[in-house]
Amino acid sequence: MAKKSTIIKNWPKYLLQWGVLAALIIVITGIIPGKEPADPEAYCPVGGLEALTTYLVNGSLPCSMSSLQIMMGIMLAAGVVLFSKLFCGYLCPLGTVQDLLMKARKGLHIKGIDVKNGSVADSILRIFKYGLVFWIFYMTATSSELFCKNLDPYYAVATGFKGEITLWMSIVTVSLVVLGSFFINMFWCKYLCPLGAISNSLKFWIWIVVLFLIYWICGLVGLNIPWWALLAVFCIAGYLLEILNRKPKYQILNVIKDPNACTHCGICNKKCPYGIDVDGLGEGRLDSVDCTLCGECVAACPTNALHIGVCRNKKSGFGKYLPALLTVILVILGMWIGNKFELPTIDESWGIETVAEDGTVTQLVDPETLAETRIDGLRSVKCYGSSMAFKAKLQKIPGIYGVRTYVNHHYAIVTYDPAKITPEQILESIYVPSKFRVNTPDPAVVDSVKIVTIRTEKMYDKMDINYLGLQMRLTGKKIYGLTSEFACPLIVHVYMDPSENLDEDWFRNVVEMKVLSMPVHGGGTKDTEVDYEFVSMEEGESYVPTADFIKMLFSPFKAEFRSRVEKFEGQPQFIYEIADPNYEKPIFLRYMPYLSNHLSNNENIIGVYLTLNDDLVPAIRVRYASPLTEDELWGLMTKETWTITYTDGTVKDEAAKIGFDTKGTVVPFVETEE
Repeated sequence: MAKKSTIIKNWPKYLLQWGVLAALIIVITGIIPGKEPADPEAYCPVGGLEALTTYLVNGSLPCSMSSLQIMMGIMLAAGVVLFSKLFCGYLCPLGTVQDLLMKARKGLHIKGIDVKNGSVADSILRIFKYGLVFWIFYMTATSSELFCKNLDPYYAVATGFKGEITLWMSIVTVSLVVLGSFFINMFWCKYLCPLGAISNSLKFWIWIVVLFLIYWICGLVGLNIPWWALLAVFCIAGYLLEILNRKPKYQILNVIKDPNACTHCGICNKKCPYGIDVDGLGEGRLDSVDCTLCGECVAACPTNALHIGVCRNKKSGFGKYLPALLTVILVILGMWIGNKFELPTIDESWGIETVAEDGTVTQLVDPETLAETRIDGLRSVKCYGSSMAFKAKLQKIPGIYGVRTYVNHHYAIVTYDPAKITPEQILESIYVPSKFRVNTPDPAVVDSVKIVTIRTEKMYDKMDINYLGLQMRLTGKKIYGLTSEFACPLIVHVYMDPSENLDEDWFRNVVEMKVLSMPVHGGGTKDTEVDYEFVSMEEGESYVPTADFIKMLFSPFKAEFRSRVEKFEGQPQFIYEIADPNYEKPIFLRYMPYLSNHLSNNENIIGVYLTLNDDLVPAIRVRYASPLTEDELWGLMTKETWTITYTDGTVKDEAAKIGFDTKGTVVPFVETEE
């Protein structure tokens, strides 16, 4: 009954812990129909703190991190400074798992390993989490990639070991969480968790403020200390404070003991997951670097000698709700503030000034003459890498001198010289004409395709034509495809069956649909917010032969290995062809480089293609020469793993990207074939 009673008395903690764990399992596994698996890092505070560090060091955010993650990290820090390690005690799924492992061990009557707080072993083990903090934050800031993903046990499990992980690191950390925490209470949290190290350091926030103040003063007087040196000192100071001064004094909330009610039964010590000597506390506050205000000791106390509050003389039954309530408030506040503003993922400028070796700055452009324009709807600008690719495109355009990207809301602020380029010319320079196949007409039934032209706004990202095409597909009308070309407003050509007669109102309703609800595999729908604007429908219509339309909308692929083309010139060569209408889907074009890379490991394969055959059916073709046989080639194509060689020389065996069920046909190769 004691265990049940403790759970009931401390229900706010268990409600949050198990609620978060259940929500993660439901959302990440996609149990809810129509919902995409969530990003495991979406609300991760340690990722937010890494992102903030990278922003302060480089002026950019790593990966797809945004202000939301940063605010969650700041709220965690604020919670630690003001109250305690509330995230650790009430939200962290790894803490919940360790708590369950501890209970499982006790239920199985297996004796654990007791590492006493303050012992030599305890002090030595605590250094490892500070080493991980330095390594993770240094690697993240220098690479602008969230390095913790490589080894984070939560991220590895949440992605099914398919995320951006380093497999051996993830296996090691998951094993340490499960095995280590099964035998040693809260093993991961106490000895390895980077977030635990940061939280413990922040409990001594006055000393940390002094450290950063010294660093700031050094910068003012011209003593430029590398940022990584500050990080190293932070880790060293945090570790020394943790093992030498285990009792931080500056929190508002604490576990408080009434010595007159205490019978020294020791139950509180047994219930504390961190092994804190609560029973040895005299009159007053429990100051411990490990305390998370989880409330287990308070709930277990048979004489109500313990409570959570500000001071001993103001005991209130409401105190047991405070940590959970404050945790929820901090999370809501972090989400609200994080969605209200956004830091730029990159904030880059170029060509405005030059700096000589002696430090002399030469102004090339007067900043006062520059202006800014906002470009919305950049769905393809969604992380640090795509932001840098967008910057590289802008750098090639005369008259542009800088860019800030905001990946959470998919827009960018571009700095330009109005005397050299206009906002409309900027849009035209970055716009890529797009095409999207909605449906495929049957040439035997439809001999020509009708073309109507509409004008739209807010569709200047290369993904927008795809979303509009998907919207039109859902209407059930005989729409075959879309193409676009730049203009203000944008020109969109709509290809449809000659029997369709769609008016301006129909196009307006489809274009200005606010939510695209796409059916997903397994049932349900996936909702994507869209915000396009219909401007007009042009008068008149035209027609194109169906065969020409199919060829125009098809995206081919060609990879030929030049040395082998020369080697086998004049010798008998063959084409192995597998035709399938599904090969027109974008995913096959995406995986063709992997297929060609894998097949190129055989010296007798000359080229790999995705093309239309004579019947206008998409086909994968492989050009090869003897002594490679048809059966050997089929064996290579149907291997469960492909051997991929990357540009840096790395060779990896990866799961096959494309499966083949039906053997193809072989014809002699002639020079006009491809």
